[in-house]
Parts: sequence; structure tokens; C-alpha cells
Amino acid sequence: MTEQSRQAIAELLTLAPYLDQHLTLDEEEVLEHALKAIGWDPQNPGKILLPNLIALAREVSADDEKTEAFMRERAATLKFSGDAELAYHWLTRVLESDGTSAKETRFLSQIKPMLFG
Repeated sequence: MTEQSRQAIAELLTLAPYLDQHLTLDEEEVLEHALKAIGWDPQNPGKILLPNLIALAREVSADDEKTEAFMRERAATLKFSGDAELAYHWLTRVLESDGTSAKETRFLSQIKPMLFG
């Protein structure tokens, strides 16, 4: 997995639970597990820190056009690197960990064709 792919997955994983403006403890736990599973290390100075990921997710999730552009850019990176399936797996696990809201279900239905289309 490339560093760009790892970053794209981390950014999508952080965005997804913020779409409904509610991050639960279950989602947070699975999110942390997912970030570890993809080898994302927030201590590495070359990588974006978790608070910055959260701030980015909040900013992007506030506007539908920004959200879609953000998703398309990350999906393109993941398609190119061959990591789309891994990304979708973890996105689904995080969002389903506490049941999916309408916004989260919409996110999954939007990101899937971006990753695999």
C-alpha cells in the first residue's frame, strides 16, 4: 500500500462517521482499529495527525459539493493503487458498527461506484 493510499483511506474513514454529525464510541473503536490495520501511524511526522483529519472531515462534511469532490479524489487514488476494496471494507465496518444513518448509507452508496466504477 502506498502512503497516498493509506492517507486517502484514513481521510475517508475519518469523514464517513462525521457525515451525520455524530461519532459514537463504537465507530471510534472500529475507526482506530481500521487505522492500525492499514498501518497508519499518527506519530510519523510526515503524516497528517488525527486532530487534523478530524478538522478536515468536519470542514468537508459541511458542504455536499466539497464532500463529493473529496470522495472522488480519494477514490481515484485508491482505484489507481488497487486499494479500493480494502477502503470499502473498512468504511463499511466503521459505519455499520453502530448502525448506519441515512447520511452514512448515502455515503456508502456514493463511494462504492467511485471506488469500483
